Amino acid sequence: MKKFERQTKRRTIKLISFIAATTFAVAGVLPAAAANSDCISTPTLDKAHQTTDLSLGEGVKAQSWQWEPGSDSQKASVSSLGAKVSIVTGNLRHITFGVLHQGIPRSQDLRVLSNSNVKSMGSLNGDYFDSSGPWSAMIQDSQVLYSPPGQTGVVGLSRRKVVETKGYRSTGTLTIGTRKFNITGVNQPTPGGTSLVVYKKNYVQDVTPKGQTTLVLKDGKVFKVYPSGEAISSRSATVIQVKGYLAPIIAKLKAKSTVKISLPPVPEFEDSMSADNVSASGSISSQSNTLIFDAVNYTNLSASSSTLFDSNFRNPTRAGRATLRIVPDITGKLFVKNVYRYGYQAKVDAGGYILQVSGSSAVSTALKFKAGDEITLSRAFQAQSNHQFVTAAGRGPRIVQGGKLIWICAQHNKEHRPRSAIGWNQDGQVWLMTSSRGYDAFDFGYRQGGSTSSQMAMWLMSLGATDAVLLDGGGSTTMQINKPDVGWQRFDLPDSAWWRELANAFSIDRKN
Repeated sequence: MKKFERQTKRRTIKLISFIAATTFAVAGVLPAAAANSDCISTPTLDKAHQTTDLSLGEGVKAQSWQWEPGSDSQKASVSSLGAKVSIVTGNLRHITFGVLHQGIPRSQDLRVLSNSNVKSMGSLNGDYFDSSGPWSAMIQDSQVLYSPPGQTGVVGLSRRKVVETKGYRSTGTLTIGTRKFNITGVNQPTPGGTSLVVYKKNYVQDVTPKGQTTLVLKDGKVFKVYPSGEAISSRSATVIQVKGYLAPIIAKLKAKSTVKISLPPVPEFEDSMSADNVSASGSISSQSNTLIFDAVNYTNLSASSSTLFDSNFRNPTRAGRATLRIVPDITGKLFVKNVYRYGYQAKVDAGGYILQVSGSSAVSTALKFKAGDEITLSRAFQAQSNHQFVTAAGRGPRIVQGGKLIWICAQHNKEHRPRSAIGWNQDGQVWLMTSSRGYDAFDFGYRQGGSTSSQMAMWLMSLGATDAVLLDGGGSTTMQINKPDVGWQRFDLPDSAWWRELANAFSIDRKN
């Protein structure tokens, strides 16, 4: 009992600190100008400080930048103990995004988690956690794998039905005279940092976003070139918005040049990175009774309803005020095996389920079930902004949204610490990022060095991210890369540095 009380106290203290650190970011108390004026300056990720630029295959890169302890770091406004910024980046055209775990509530270091998925190319620590498991939901194969009761914040891969007017990633070719350029998207509201997006007459907004260079096409020819970009309507003409290295090249094109656009068919679905808040829901039903649950594989149990446990939960469950044990028969149909009126600590049977019931109303309903009842099980999750997640796990606060810094520096601790973040843009580019000391050091189990949260945001924006979230940091900050012909190596710090076991992690994976 005392152990549980200590764990609860530690979690409460950590939760209070987390809420205090993020409340103002959500509330938006200060205007953006006030927020930015109080941020510590951010050094550029320049060639002089770059230490790694490595291809991991499938278009995935591992890159790092190091500021040395002492005057180099102090001049850059990062930790005087040193700062190493590490990224693994790839595009969803070629890769996918995964969540690594070894069941609930087990923890493991990132080396072991990374080795558990043969498709993984780079990995990063995940959600905040304690001895009871992650703080937020986990979703895998579009099904909620783990969830405390109520809403929790997640980040991951979501799938949406493509609506052409609202935009999508694409391939294709823009041919102007004898020159060919690769198209990256159609009607996208927030194109990536290196992109060439076609805006058709059916674009949902009144005007297109502004590129670094803009072309207006009419009657199969270049009608007008805006070398510095222009946000204009596409109602009467096709508009091309260009960002990145192609912008100055296309800016030199001449009006009246012949143009041809070649696009593949509009895809039915598109996978994108998203951040949202989700909650679990579900029920078991017999011929005459239905019992609702609002938590899945949650160690501490839902206090007001019921908690469903499946084979992903590796320990015996805690006893509720009533317990239902559900097992399959040889055909796969589910039946109530036992009803424990006063609760029972139990391990989940292979292919079966345990329902631990706590809320008074739920207990009353649970006791109406009888051994031998055939049941049907329904489980789902609801996302606040309706994202249909394929794979997701817990996140911290947003730091970049819609291409803007939303981290209010005036209301947050600006301590330099190891930090972890994920950034992305609508063109499908994904960045896993850490900041750390960069060197192994005797630190009494308390990681030092690194950056501020706003610096993480600014670095990700400089790389092309339009959205980003923080993850757990400090001693949890860990990154691994799968080097060709070498295997897994730690990337944020040397392999000799100590590891913290994690409840879960994120990975960039090969599609095939």
